[in-house]
Amino acid sequence: MAPSSSASTTKPQWTYDVFINFRGKDTRGNFVSHLYAALSNAGINTFLDNEELRKGEELEPELLRAIHGSRIAIVVFSENYVRSSWCLNELIQIMECRENMKQVVMPVFYNITPSDIRQYARQTFGEPFKMVTNKLDKLKCVALGSASYLAGWDMSNYR
Repeated sequence: MAPSSSASTTKPQWTYDVFINFRGKDTRGNFVSHLYAALSNAGINTFLDNEELRKGEELEPELLRAIHGSRIAIVVFSENYVRSSWCLNELIQIMECRENMKQVVMPVFYNITPSDIRQYARQTFGEPFKMVTNKLDKLKCVALGSASYLAGWDMSNYR
């Protein structure tokens, strides 16, 4: 008996409902801690990184598993987010998961606008993005640009 087409198709095995990507110095003690508490209180299995994970320059295996194993990624853009290579490296992984695994990406703009993110990418990496020669910088640029065009929440409109 031939296997059915649905049996040969594998679906991602989600470990977490939500992964929160954020710049700790900007948002950990306020917005992100409240977001995490609200999600957890609602019974939503949420991964919030621990600064102890950042021992090396490469993304730790546990962090990579958390990004790849999350159904939804909430990206909290803040004033200094784009200055963190760590945040940008996570964002590259998130945007790859969005494309390859259909992970839902939900941007939140905390004291910053999508235009601010796009402007930073243009100033830092050049216009058009194709001018970037460094592969990692190109990936960061594409991830920033793509994420900044997703529909998201501008927190300046909320109390």
